[in-house]
Amino acid sequence: MEGQSVKLSIDDLRKLYTYALSHCKEVCPAKRDPSACIIMAEIGKMLGMAPPCVEDYGGFSVRVFKDLIKEIEERRGKNIVEVLEEIKDKGYKSLQDQIDEIDGRFALDVIEAYKKRNKEKERES
Repeated sequence: MEGQSVKLSIDDLRKLYTYALSHCKEVCPAKRDPSACIIMAEIGKMLGMAPPCVEDYGGFSVRVFKDLIKEIEERRGKNIVEVLEEIKDKGYKSLQDQIDEIDGRFALDVIEAYKKRNKEKERES
């Protein structure tokens, strides 16, 4: 069944998407799946109903998350892997540490999910 298409009315897609948005609003960022977030962002764009993270990050693309990583790296003066390791080792010293950890890890995971998604699309072509 992998790689197959499903026919779904826009109305049904909108209802399903609205239902899924409750997950975004209630449990994100504690529990998020970057590959599902990509799909939610794509569907949201189609329906004109962006999920909260699109508004929070100012978009949802590899470029947006690379820019976010760059911003964290510039603010902290080290690469993102070092930032995340330091926070893991030393714990949070500020709210910004917690934000940088959550955003940095998510950005890395989203970029990786986009790479995987693009490879899968290439195989299907």
